Amino acid sequence: MMGYCIANVDILPVFEPNEYFWKNYWEEGKEEKWEAFARANREILSEHLGIGLSDFKMEDKFLYKNELKAARKQRKTC
Repeated sequence: MMGYCIANVDILPVFEPNEYFWKNYWEEGKEEKWEAFARANREILSEHLGIGLSDFKMEDKFLYKNELKAARKQRKTC
């Protein structure tokens, strides 16, 4: 018996920042250009997918994963 999977794929246009973007969406001195670009992409994807944004940073995720690993190790030694 063979299984199968169906996926819907939405292809969004390539997002290339231009002068309008930098003038209107980049807060010079408050963030670097790459941060503005990442923020804009994140907001576009969130809106397109219909999901909310999280305030958690990637560093928070790493800290949480490390704490879980430490807790598992401690459980195994007990």
